[in-house]
Amino acid sequence: MFPPQWRAARWGSIGAVLLGLLLSGTDANAQVADSTARARPIAVSEILDLFKGVGARGAITYVRRNCLASALSQADVDRLIAATADSSFVEAIKNSDLCVAATVVAAEVIDSTGGMVTPSVLALQETCKQGSYAACDSVADKYLEGIFAPKSPTRAAEFLLIACAAEHDPACWRAINILDESANPSDHTQGASVLTLRCDRGDMVACRRLGKFYEDGHGVVKDGGRALALYRRSCDANDPEGCTRTAAMLLAGTSGRADSALGYTYTARACETGATEQAARFCSAAGAAYATGKHVKPDFARAATLYQRGCDSGDSAACGELAKLITAGQAPDRTNAQAAELYEKGCAGGRSDDCHTLAMMLSEGKDVPRNQARALTLWEGACQNSVIRSCMSAAAAVAAGDGLPKDLTRAAALYGRACGAQNADACLALGLQTLRGEGVTASAQGAAPLFQQSCTGANLTGCGELGRLTTAGHGLARNRATATELFTKACDGEVLDFCVDLGVHLAGDSAVTRATLTRVAALYQKACTGKVQAGCARLGVATMDGIGVTKDAAKAATLFTGACDANDALGCAELGKAMTAGIGIAKDPTKAVALFDKGCTLGNGSGCNWLAEIYWKGIKDVAKDRDRAVKLFDRACTLGDMLGCHNQAMLFANGDNVAKDEAKAATLYARACDGGEYRACVELAEAYKDGKGVAKDAARYEALLDRACAAGWDNKRCKK
Repeated sequence: MFPPQWRAARWGSIGAVLLGLLLSGTDANAQVADSTARARPIAVSEILDLFKGVGARGAITYVRRNCLASALSQADVDRLIAATADSSFVEAIKNSDLCVAATVVAAEVIDSTGGMVTPSVLALQETCKQGSYAACDSVADKYLEGIFAPKSPTRAAEFLLIACAAEHDPACWRAINILDESANPSDHTQGASVLTLRCDRGDMVACRRLGKFYEDGHGVVKDGGRALALYRRSCDANDPEGCTRTAAMLLAGTSGRADSALGYTYTARACETGATEQAARFCSAAGAAYATGKHVKPDFARAATLYQRGCDSGDSAACGELAKLITAGQAPDRTNAQAAELYEKGCAGGRSDDCHTLAMMLSEGKDVPRNQARALTLWEGACQNSVIRSCMSAAAAVAAGDGLPKDLTRAAALYGRACGAQNADACLALGLQTLRGEGVTASAQGAAPLFQQSCTGANLTGCGELGRLTTAGHGLARNRATATELFTKACDGEVLDFCVDLGVHLAGDSAVTRATLTRVAALYQKACTGKVQAGCARLGVATMDGIGVTKDAAKAATLFTGACDANDALGCAELGKAMTAGIGIAKDPTKAVALFDKGCTLGNGSGCNWLAEIYWKGIKDVAKDRDRAVKLFDRACTLGDMLGCHNQAMLFANGDNVAKDEAKAATLYARACDGGEYRACVELAEAYKDGKGVAKDAARYEALLDRACAAGWDNKRCKK
């Protein structure tokens, strides 16, 4: 039962809500409409703020323009006096209008809603007014259900508010919810009045709920600043939802001012005070703010704590972000092994980037047992979810067979997926596999568009590879200008291998000038300085002959030595030549044999030819071995050494250590002649003159001799 003094001490405080709920008839309804149209409930706490801010007169004017949320209690008067308000100010406030007059009229058998009320409900109403919470709840139920009384949520709220007046909290919240959901704006105002009273008396949930009213302009004049103040008040009293609403308003600026620093501070509070679901929603955002220092002062320790709470609440993003802090060394009290466990949770929660990072840790065996098979599974899963770097890592792993069975077909498929996503590196890798026939059918024509895509995507190695195809006419038309452009693009982009290609390409121009040769030497120097040994070897050749650079045999020999030591085939062959002749280095033909052998093994045709000539003739300390020489001449020709093709042709023309075959000799002479070897042109001309291996052809004979002259044959015929 309500205490005896409840009407005197409590009724005025709740009266703002009751008029209009208990009044019946047209005049009463009009009275409610008049009061609520102008009223905004003013609580004692707000009067204190006004008194301090605008003085007594301003505060009185503002209150009278609106209305009091509740009549002043003695405690309220004491608060005003403590704030230095004088008695005249207190009396003026006391005499201000309540938002709704506290008048109660008896309910009749015909309810104010116009419906019939049964005697049993009338009896319950009287019992409610006499102090029974249960009776008030029961009457409210009757009006809500429309049983034994007309269906009327507003009347239901009236009786709940009678119980609420005596501070029966459940009744208060039932009434507020009913008034809040009403379609009648005056009900919203009454709900705001109750919330104002409860907030003013320390109910933080009421403060937060009232804040929403002010934020939306629901039952009160819309006031973002007032809403923010109420939300902050509830959050500061550890109401989690108040923290989330405070953060949202500050970050969005819907309170009239945006304050990201304060907003993220309250986001952190929302994480720290909220239950599991709320923590999962806000901890990642708060952790990210403190981890990045965006809008707030960086604080990795706090970021880690926030992420940990979010992770513990089931947020996979928070787990993954905490793992990143650990692996970045920004959470020194935690280990990489712990990070791996967190990445595992992030991965399981659908964060494919976390799957990739976990796979990297497993592949490297970094603070976790190495498990390349699991890493591959994770990479391929992430690749399917469009994490392109995972496609690349998986492809590289199976292409190399690092801890896994080598599978070039699988690698090609993975590179293909990444290339399809415009990854230039993947297009290059797939292009090289296609050119070499690794895991896919060999096809220069198929490799060309892949190199083009790589080049377009800013992988300059792709440009260089496309330049090589263009130079050779493999997979696309031969075009010197296009090749020059592609090699230049790659070289200028510091892909130094292609500076060598550009130099060789420019030096091979039939109309090469001295200025061009100087540029060629500079290109070789650039590559050599960048530790590209092919550039050093080419620079050595230019320096040995003084082409585009000052002639210096000793410097050339030094360049050859460095290149050969780094396993450059041309460097070994050229060093062997210098050592054979004793040019720029001590003469030592026997030692040169090993250099020619190394150069030949590494793929230099000239080294094979020189080694073949040594075995053909034999020298001191190296026995003659013509069977081996025949094989070496063949390898030299196969590797593109035109002098080697010429020498092999001579063997077949004369039947030296091979079966005589003049037709095959003519074919080899033709190849060497086309490759610029003038001696082969002369020998082929003689074959056409005598009909050896080819039909006699005097015109062809003359043309081939002219070609030999153009290729450098120093014969009196050429001087005519």
